[in-house]
Amino acid sequence: MLQTKQKINLREERNFGDKLNATFYFIKTNFRPLLRVLLLYVTPVALAAGIFSGLFQARTFQRMTGEGAYSTFVGNIFMNQVTSLNYILSMFFTLLSIFILSLTVYSFMVVYQDEEGEVQTAAVWEHIKGNLVPVVYSGVVISVVTFLSIFLFGLGIYLGIVLSLFIMVMVREESGFIETVERCFYLIKGNWWATFGFLLVVGIIQGLIGFLAALPLGAVTILHAFEVPGMDSDILLVVVNALASVLSIFLYCIYAVAIGFQYYNLVEQKDGIGLIEQVNLIGRTDTNLTANEGEF
Repeated sequence: MLQTKQKINLREERNFGDKLNATFYFIKTNFRPLLRVLLLYVTPVALAAGIFSGLFQARTFQRMTGEGAYSTFVGNIFMNQVTSLNYILSMFFTLLSIFILSLTVYSFMVVYQDEEGEVQTAAVWEHIKGNLVPVVYSGVVISVVTFLSIFLFGLGIYLGIVLSLFIMVMVREESGFIETVERCFYLIKGNWWATFGFLLVVGIIQGLIGFLAALPLGAVTILHAFEVPGMDSDILLVVVNALASVLSIFLYCIYAVAIGFQYYNLVEQKDGIGLIEQVNLIGRTDTNLTANEGEF
């Protein structure tokens, strides 16, 4: 059993600042148990993404030094991306890592809510196992549709914000694909700009943290590109890329937790489920007190 610290009420309507504070407070107070489930369920896929990314970069550097078959630098890069199996596998495992990390974070939040703050890895795994296949195929469909919609006057940006809640809704409400999409549009209606602004700020913060954390790893890549003695090993490049990939994917946890709090915030605005639960709890408490009064 993974014991968390002070209980956080997830079902609560929060303003911008409260959601931002709650996001980092949740990560801080649940850092060890959350990190443990991420290491168990996300690291293998993230490492695969990093290894294939390192192999791709090693091949790219070889082409840059004149070993490629194309006459220009741009031609080398373009053809390397198109034809490289390492590049394709790197993109595949990176996308899969994001899906699995999101599913893991939201499963953790659901168990955290349902288990009164006591999170068991087995309970988190049950949610992951039950939603893995639908989340992956739905995520692929949504990613493709959103990407293609970008070329339709920015429709992809609108859909990206609306469907950012998709995995959280599917995990928490145990809904199918169509029901989840409809639910996302229902929750975002009238709250698109608020959601966009909140996620934009969180994304900037996450990006800055990731940039600072990745500086040492980036320095190794630069030294490798300039063939500095001791830094020109392809194995070293693969290892560095694997670590950088795991780090960047793990940092996406910040964004995922923020989406989770935005989901609960929107549910409270639209449905007031948390308030209804509190009223029912008060009603049950009053009934118990009355029943225990006895006769005098």
